[in-house]
Amino acid sequence: MDLTCFSQDSFDVVQWTNDYFKSNGSVENKDVMVSSLVSRLQLYVEQMNYSLEKSSHQLMITMPHVIKDLKITQAEVVTLTDKMRQLQNDISHVNRDTGVYMHKLERLESTFQKISIAKHGMKESDGWGKLTAELDDLLERNDVFESKTKFIDLKNSISAQTGLPGQTERALQFEYFTNRLEALASPAVIQHIQHGDVPQCLKYVEIFRIIDRSPQLKQCYRTVHKNALVEKWSKLSDAEGTYDTNVLLEFNNALLDFVQNQQKWCKQVFHSSLEPLDTIVDTLKNLQSSKQSFVMNQLKKSPNKFEYLASIANRDCHFAHALENILIELPKDKLDDLSVAIFMYFDVFVEQYPNLERSYSNKMLDEMKLNSTSVAENVSTLDNCNSKILKWFTDAIIRCTNITQNKSLVQLINIFRSFVITYIGKYTTVQKQLVLNQSEEVNWSLLQLNINLLQYLGDFMQVIEQCEKKLYASMNAKELDSNNSTVCLLRYLRNNEKVRDAVTRQTVSESNVLFVKELNALQKVAVEIHDSVLKHIFIYIETQFKEVEFTMKQHSKEYNLPDYSYAPQEYITQIGQYLLTLPQHLEPLLLSPSPALKCIMQFCEEKYKSEKACADVLLFLIVEETTAMYQEKIDEILCLSASGAKQLATDIEYFGNVLEEMSLTLSSNLQQIITLLRAPLDQYNAVSVGCNPRVVTSIRQKRNILSC
Repeated sequence: MDLTCFSQDSFDVVQWTNDYFKSNGSVENKDVMVSSLVSRLQLYVEQMNYSLEKSSHQLMITMPHVIKDLKITQAEVVTLTDKMRQLQNDISHVNRDTGVYMHKLERLESTFQKISIAKHGMKESDGWGKLTAELDDLLERNDVFESKTKFIDLKNSISAQTGLPGQTERALQFEYFTNRLEALASPAVIQHIQHGDVPQCLKYVEIFRIIDRSPQLKQCYRTVHKNALVEKWSKLSDAEGTYDTNVLLEFNNALLDFVQNQQKWCKQVFHSSLEPLDTIVDTLKNLQSSKQSFVMNQLKKSPNKFEYLASIANRDCHFAHALENILIELPKDKLDDLSVAIFMYFDVFVEQYPNLERSYSNKMLDEMKLNSTSVAENVSTLDNCNSKILKWFTDAIIRCTNITQNKSLVQLINIFRSFVITYIGKYTTVQKQLVLNQSEEVNWSLLQLNINLLQYLGDFMQVIEQCEKKLYASMNAKELDSNNSTVCLLRYLRNNEKVRDAVTRQTVSESNVLFVKELNALQKVAVEIHDSVLKHIFIYIETQFKEVEFTMKQHSKEYNLPDYSYAPQEYITQIGQYLLTLPQHLEPLLLSPSPALKCIMQFCEEKYKSEKACADVLLFLIVEETTAMYQEKIDEILCLSASGAKQLATDIEYFGNVLEEMSLTLSSNLQQIITLLRAPLDQYNAVSVGCNPRVVTSIRQKRNILSC
């Protein structure tokens, strides 16, 4: 039986009893089972009581001994504490006495060291005069290597005399001998550097290291080779009969050969391969003005300045790429210096590049002459110019990348903007010429020219959009072609970042569209041309409306003919016939419009953006304008007799029938006017219910009907 459950805090007698009975449910005599369980529990209780009595008795016996042991332990702890306190006091006394003695020992040791150093210094001081005399003698005899050995002794001697009187004089003497030894070694080391003698140069490298003049030796190396390279440039640039780009190419090749040959030599001598690179940087910086003058002179002679500048810029990038391929190591902190050395002389030409593009754009505008007496030729001229402009835009963007690494891209965009505005003005000029050639009769050839002009303007709008895409592609490009170096790429990316910032500041409120103002100006011209198309088509209708006279059968109010007695007047039949013939004139022009024409018409009028054909939309606009003018003419009528009202209703109904033939509907106002014109006088108010109040009032006044 498990008795552990009796010690649990959650023990429940009833629950335990029930569980016990359930676990022994197969027992037939429950009384016997209960009796047995009670007996077992009593036995367990007796055993537990016996164990408790035995443990208590044993505890009573051992308790006095435990108390005695505790008292003894307590006394020993007190004794140990006293001994530890006494020991701590003894240690404090020892430390105090020892500190005094240690301080005295340290002072004695310091004094001994100073005496030893002074003794050694006095000894060296006694020998200083002898060393300087011997070194001076060796230098007089130009014995550089023996002088090196004696200089080492002199260097050790002055180090040993540090702090002794006369240190300033000795330092001046030491500097004097250092300079003399450097001056003695320099001519020889220059000669060995020029001849590339590695063993001899290594000896002199050791001398310069000993005299702490290694930086001066490396500067000497750079100066020797820089002078040689500058002389090489002078010979190439001053030679007669040489082509300029060949001069630059040959000099760049000479620089590359120098780097390739000198890297291994410098690794052996200086244990570094950066000296040739530093020499190249120094040389190119020294030649900035000379190269600039040379290129400037050649640029003045060049027939194609864009091509010449692009070739020079391309050669510089190729040179940087080839140089990076040759260099064993190119630290990142050298990239900016290398970039300045290679490209800084070319910055003046980068600044001049926008002026060249502006001159070229002005030349193009001058060549686009619209002084022909034939307006058709002027329209054709604009068509031919669009392709030239697109080519110029494309070539200029490529040139800007090749020549300026996009540094002048913002200026180029401004040149484009100025050009676009001026060029759009030429469309305005031709549009005005078309207006002047317009007569009061419909000239379908002139209409064709108007539509052609609108199409060519649409072509130019697409040219602007293509230019904008190319500009964004150029300024957002992340890399150049594989022939360009890291230096070129860094310049390109930095310039692009500046261009994007400048463009963002200009277009932040204009949805990143570069040519917003220019497109607005273009839209204005496009709308004017489109209006000219509408006016040209509408001129016949306008002429017919001008001839309208509502003096139809002015009979008395009682005289009233039946409706079938009235026929449409000539003005409306002429207009109707004209509208019905318009599709056959417009569809050849607009049945399958070019994408440019479709685009520019959508730019002019939102209705062209529907799925309907452009000819149908244009016809709808003409009908809409005709309806509006018809409404105006009706509004101008002051008085209508009964027969006049029926005549006008007949005319309007005929106009509605024409529109039905064209798959169009009559406006609600005209439909209401028909109803009101035919309404009997006594039923006018009832018939006018639900009609436009303004129309109801207007017709009532014309028919002279009194309002209730």
